[in-house]
Amino acid sequence: MKLGILKEFDNRHEDYIKACEALNVDYEVIDIINSNWVKHVKNCQCDGFLVRPSSANDVRNRMYDERVYYINKVMGLPIYPSYDEVYLYENKRNMAYWLEINEIPSPKTWVFYNKKEAVDFVNSYDNYPLVFKPNIGSAGIGVRFINSKKAINLINKTFTKWKFFNLGFTKWYKTKYKISYPQMDDKQFNNILFQERVNVKYEWRGIKIGNSYFAHKKLEGKSGLHSGSGEANYDTPPIEVMNFIKYVCDVGGFSSMNVDFFEDYEGEFHVNELQTTFGSKIKPYEMCVNNKPGRYIYVNNNWVFEEGMFNQNKSFNLRVKDFLVQLSQVDKF
Repeated sequence: MKLGILKEFDNRHEDYIKACEALNVDYEVIDIINSNWVKHVKNCQCDGFLVRPSSANDVRNRMYDERVYYINKVMGLPIYPSYDEVYLYENKRNMAYWLEINEIPSPKTWVFYNKKEAVDFVNSYDNYPLVFKPNIGSAGIGVRFINSKKAINLINKTFTKWKFFNLGFTKWYKTKYKISYPQMDDKQFNNILFQERVNVKYEWRGIKIGNSYFAHKKLEGKSGLHSGSGEANYDTPPIEVMNFIKYVCDVGGFSSMNVDFFEDYEGEFHVNELQTTFGSKIKPYEMCVNNKPGRYIYVNNNWVFEEGMFNQNKSFNLRVKDFLVQLSQVDKF
């Protein structure tokens, strides 16, 4: 069996290369960014394609959505993760729609494409602070807690004035050297997203890859945000946490999904993020039970813990294994 690895702008597809080599899986890197990408896909003779969608900016994100759509939906070729999972990746608007339609508990979210509607909402809202989030932005980039005045300022920046001028919203990327720079090639225009603020007790990172489940707490950083803090707690997660991760992934039919969710002071869960791939730099594992790293699997309606190191190579080994299982099951029919 031969797998195609779709190239990513910043070479993040190399995690799949490492995984395939570690597992002795035959592979070929396909330059999906190239203008002749259709020809490359048709001529490669791969059994399926591993996707690492790009998150740097909206243009690159849309390119992946478009081209993966034609590979999977029009050409009928298997991809991993699924198109539905990729389509939610780094797109807070899409995620908000999916959560609302499927009635998944999450912070109330409003997406506006009409300036007057956005202004009217801000003027009538009475539970500040609001949370502003750019549509694309990992690790909490661009997230702000705002009052009504700041909300109006953001609306005025984002929506076009006089039908020809628009400042747009600019995210500032934080480097490890504590210096930030503006992402001028990824301004957000003519749409804005607001979200209610949840009184957060904990934020959980939940992960499902194939039949493997993991969870740990994301700790608050200096910015007041849990996302991108680089801090985590690996105490044994309650079974209620594992049940919620499974519930969300079952609703979506997800095979590879990170479910970040808040737990409030009443013990209720609220999904904050859905990302089919995610940062994995804190520890070489994603969960501990009784101080032992490992995973949960769900067997005969029960959670079973297996001790071990299952998140090698940022969990991409697990993804490749799961895709091989899926392809082998298709071959049986």
